[in-house]
Amino acid sequence: MGTRNLLSGMLLAWGFCLTGGGAVTVAQETFDHVYRVADLDRDQGLVAAWSAGDSSDVQILSPGIDACAECTQCDSQGCDGCCATQECRSPWWAHRSGLFGEFLYLRPGDSDIVYSIEQNDTTVNAFPTGPLGIAAIDASPGYRVGFSLASSQTSSLVASYTHWDGNTQDRLVRNNANVLNSQIIHPSTFTTGGNSLQSSAATSIEFDLIDAVYRHKLICTDTTIFNWSGGFRYGTIEQSLLAQQEISVATGLVTVDTDVDFNGFGILLGCDAERRSCQSGMLCYSKGAASFLGGEWTGDYRQSNQFTGGIVANQYEDFRISPVWETELGIGWQSESGCVRATAGYMASWWCNAVSTREYVDGVRRGNYLEIDDTIAFIGLTTRLEVRY
Repeated sequence: MGTRNLLSGMLLAWGFCLTGGGAVTVAQETFDHVYRVADLDRDQGLVAAWSAGDSSDVQILSPGIDACAECTQCDSQGCDGCCATQECRSPWWAHRSGLFGEFLYLRPGDSDIVYSIEQNDTTVNAFPTGPLGIAAIDASPGYRVGFSLASSQTSSLVASYTHWDGNTQDRLVRNNANVLNSQIIHPSTFTTGGNSLQSSAATSIEFDLIDAVYRHKLICTDTTIFNWSGGFRYGTIEQSLLAQQEISVATGLVTVDTDVDFNGFGILLGCDAERRSCQSGMLCYSKGAASFLGGEWTGDYRQSNQFTGGIVANQYEDFRISPVWETELGIGWQSESGCVRATAGYMASWWCNAVSTREYVDGVRRGNYLEIDDTIAFIGLTTRLEVRY
């Protein structure tokens, strides 16, 4: 107790000299906290160091603030030593609750449709003369919105909704005395004729995703974090095509209308990594995800003539598991408090074991429905803003 009384007296005298008595109470509270943390009665070495004026090994903390020794507790120790502060706070990588919105600018791949070819005449020995009628969807905007609920600093629940759609239309007109040969009309009827002067096509693709995942910290260092995630996904994709071409006076305008749809549900697995500079708040990140959606692919093909010639129709249905692979790489910035975060990156996704419009039309025209298997890709830019607390 002699040591305790000696140090208590030293602190009280120091506080009185500095403030004329105003800091005596604070000095007493500070000493009580120091004594409780350091347990000076059992560590006479610290007492000797204090008395000799060497306080480098003595940790003085303000009353009510505990030492933050673990990576999951404080930004200033363990995980981010370069950002040392005088207060304990959540680490920069901590999972937080909040809202986010994302702008997507994607272009579909493996989806261009050749709907007509220009050739020199209407005979079976005709040869192409150059121009092609191609319906190709350009990059189009979409969005993703969602929210996160943090259950701790290392785990959270995330739900999101994604929507994207794109469409295009194209027209091909013959040159000179050439004619157009349709690549959409069923070959059981005439695909070209003397009146095949122009052809047109309009096509569209639309998809929606609903995700619900659990996300958890995997590995943490002072500037890097890895997270894994697992959950469920519901996905739909719709494709349509409307192609028209005149063949002859007898048939008039021939119209082909197709629809290909998919609705599936399955598991979603993913991981993400991030590296952040504590001085500037700038960061780089990468993401990867794989979902396995089981559902029905359906197709509908209908060909009709303006005047005569009857109707060609087909209905297709196939249950299959379609994997959806996604990857993203980008940069961003996060505020020091972690409440505001903005990122921009480049992403790509692939719907595998899918039924595309062009594969379905080719299958109908060939009469082979066992080899309808394609991949539909989406690639482009993404920007994201998060508000968290």
